[in-house]
Amino acid sequence: MNPIKLVALSAFGVLLLNNAAFAQPDHAQAHGARDKGQQHESNQAGHSRDERVDLPRINERELRQLLRQHDAPRAEALPPGIQRNLERGKPLPPGIAKRFDAQLASQLPRYPGYEWERVGADVVLIEAATRIVVDVLVDVLR
Repeated sequence: MNPIKLVALSAFGVLLLNNAAFAQPDHAQAHGARDKGQQHESNQAGHSRDERVDLPRINERELRQLLRQHDAPRAEALPPGIQRNLERGKPLPPGIAKRFDAQLASQLPRYPGYEWERVGADVVLIEAATRIVVDVLVDVLR
């Protein structure tokens, strides 16, 4: 084989192997993706930092009891098409949520960065900044 062709093929092979080494594996998260429930450490000037996302723990039974005690407004269930769009990890569909009145809202459990809203007969906890649904309590207001 011609030595020039041999060198060219070798260089081409090295480039392919080099690019394959830097490729992201199928199971890896995209750059900038959030680690839900996983610990991510970064060393900055010798300090390690825990950036784990801790979602609020909700006691549904206590919340139902609290809503009954404070006469939360009753409502009908959502139509099935809208109900399917209301799920954890997805943005809250625009225009369907209503806030609780101030007196009742002050009695609900508080989690910094999260808000309670009502959607039909459901009560949802959303991340305030992104409007992402964290939890859905179905038919609590029936």
